[in-house]
Amino acid sequence: MKCIKFNRKFTLLLIVTISLITLTSVAATDNTHINNLTIENNCGTQTELNDTDMLQSDDNSNNNVIQTDDEVPDVPDLIVNETYYVHDYDIGDYFDNGVLKHQYANKILIFSGNFKNIGKLIIDVDHVTIKGANSYLKNTVFDISGDDVTLSDLNIDLDSEFEDNDGAGIIVTSDNVVLSNLNINYIVPSNVEAYAIYAVGNPRHPSKNLKILNSNIYFEGHNDDVNVYNCAVKITSYDDSLMNNNTIITSLPLKNVNHGSFGTVLDSDFVLTVGIEDSDNFVFSNNALVSDVNSRPDATYPTLDCMMFSRSDNGLIVNNSIYMTDFVTSPGIENYLYGLDVYALNNLTVANNDISMVTTGGKLALGTAYPIQVTGPISAVNITENDLYSFSNGPNIGIYSQNYYGGTELSITNNRINVTGLAGTHEWALVTGIETQDSNSYIVNNTIEVHSVGEVKEGDNIYGISYRQSLAGNHSYNIQNNTVFSDGFSSVYLLSSTNSTIANNLLVSYNEHVKNGQNGFGYNSLSNHDRVAFYNNQVIRAFDYFANLNNNIDGGSDNTYINPVNDGGISNNVDGKSISSKDGDKSYGYNPLIPGSGKYDGNYDQSGVIPLNPSPDDGNGESTHGNGDSDGREGSGAISIKDILMNYINSNKENAQNVDSSSESNSNYHANAASNSSDYSPSNVGDVPLTESESSAQTPTPSGAGGSKSVSKAFELKDLLDSEEFIPSIIYVLLAVFLLIVGFRRRNSNFE
Repeated sequence: MKCIKFNRKFTLLLIVTISLITLTSVAATDNTHINNLTIENNCGTQTELNDTDMLQSDDNSNNNVIQTDDEVPDVPDLIVNETYYVHDYDIGDYFDNGVLKHQYANKILIFSGNFKNIGKLIIDVDHVTIKGANSYLKNTVFDISGDDVTLSDLNIDLDSEFEDNDGAGIIVTSDNVVLSNLNINYIVPSNVEAYAIYAVGNPRHPSKNLKILNSNIYFEGHNDDVNVYNCAVKITSYDDSLMNNNTIITSLPLKNVNHGSFGTVLDSDFVLTVGIEDSDNFVFSNNALVSDVNSRPDATYPTLDCMMFSRSDNGLIVNNSIYMTDFVTSPGIENYLYGLDVYALNNLTVANNDISMVTTGGKLALGTAYPIQVTGPISAVNITENDLYSFSNGPNIGIYSQNYYGGTELSITNNRINVTGLAGTHEWALVTGIETQDSNSYIVNNTIEVHSVGEVKEGDNIYGISYRQSLAGNHSYNIQNNTVFSDGFSSVYLLSSTNSTIANNLLVSYNEHVKNGQNGFGYNSLSNHDRVAFYNNQVIRAFDYFANLNNNIDGGSDNTYINPVNDGGISNNVDGKSISSKDGDKSYGYNPLIPGSGKYDGNYDQSGVIPLNPSPDDGNGESTHGNGDSDGREGSGAISIKDILMNYINSNKENAQNVDSSSESNSNYHANAASNSSDYSPSNVGDVPLTESESSAQTPTPSGAGGSKSVSKAFELKDLLDSEEFIPSIIYVLLAVFLLIVGFRRRNSNFE
């Protein structure tokens, strides 16, 4: 065979050429890593650049510019689709001496970062949205006078007086304003006027469509020594408005109320959590109000309202929680607390609210802690399906309504009321579920529980439903089918009535002096009643009532009461034959009848107990738990063939579940819970709850374990690939050159 000889120079040239080609390929490969770049602007947002958006030459300039899909504006303004990003250092570009420039109408301004002591910002242009993006505004407040303005996602922290803004963190005077997802914290300085939100419409032509949504407000007032207003939210003259899903927490002092000659108005109260007046078609829903008393300055009638709703027709107050507490006032000292205070309106529905009042204050015949108070003139007021709770050491009423300033017509139905106070013989020493000093009342199907903190004697004013405190005028009632649990002697008591029906009301009394079958309607004197029909208002002792719920009654019909018969075979006799009292009986440091009550557990016999676990020194490795019988308990010493088989089947099932679920996420947890927060009381027994409670939870399945293993292996594979990418490409080049040289030498020697 003829040998072919290569020229050495040609061979070296070939090696160099191959090396250059390899290096060029590596450089091209590395260049692909810059195909996706991001540019971060001074607002922290990132713009992604593709290789088509890279540096391009401008025909009219020698400078290279970066071309992106969105135009990046000049610093300090960041504008994207009519959206402006505002910072504390460039806020003057948008607000001229605190007034928003008119060129920003129909624009979106996003506040980013911290804004400290900016003061008052005025928004008097229309169609503006101001949003926060991780913003914090310290002592920075807003005056909104432009229409169609939205303020959202801001964190506002205040601790100064804002006299130039009428004392408000946010003041609103225009139409179609939305305040959403705000967090407002206002610690008010001493003795200054202050509001978190103050909306003031036009009294002659009310403003419209104010919305306060999904916001959290903490408001702490300290107007102890002066008569100035401290209110978390105050709204006047705003029709067709909405407050929904807000949490408002206040800490306020007790203050005197400035009652006018024509009745109480919103400005009569110097401290409020929420006050609404002259605002028709107002919806107040799904809010949580928490009000606590923080001090008790000198006052003739130290008073605090949580919510006042006045002169606002066609209102709806539904699905709210209202909680009030006063632990500053001591027992034996009067205080006056009102959860929901309603004045002078027509057509209001108060439904499905949870109102709770707790105070240590109150004394005989002085003080209040009323969940709901209604003052006329009113009409078409419907109070239904509410849970009301109140505790005080003075007079107490669940729902109080009166027609002193004008006629009252209201319906009170299907409420659950629980009231505790101090009852006495004075007409003001009244503890009752409902005190109805009304022109016309419809009171049906309520469940009421009333108690006195003191001993109740016959003649004390403790009732389920009453008209006990005299007012002039006629009073007409329809009071039927109410159930009252009480320490007293009457379910219903009326001083007087006209054209009324009181029927089928049941009193369940805890008072030992009450007799079964007596009349539960107290009517003072029949001469005070005109055309009144009353019947079947039964009284039953609590002991017998609860016994009836657990035992059948033989015979009896209509209104006839028969003592209960123990048909359930209930007995309190105990067979003690097997119990020995000898001194020599063995004593135990635990209860041998309760498994797990001590470090030993087993079946009791005359020889004592059997250890739960063998001693490490036994050496036999056998379990001594139990008596050796296969009783199915965990830890039994003997395992049957059935147990072995079931363990094998179950283990296979678990393995199958792990395999089947390995592709699922291990965080598929779903829970749904709803509950009625009303307090449990004996009035629950035998009744169908007004709202049923449900709760369910699906816990993570064993698939989570399999899923985590799959994810772990996937990460290991990715890490391996990532590590390979970091091997310097030059190694491949050197290896190729080395192999070529070795091959050349071997081939050259063969050729020679």
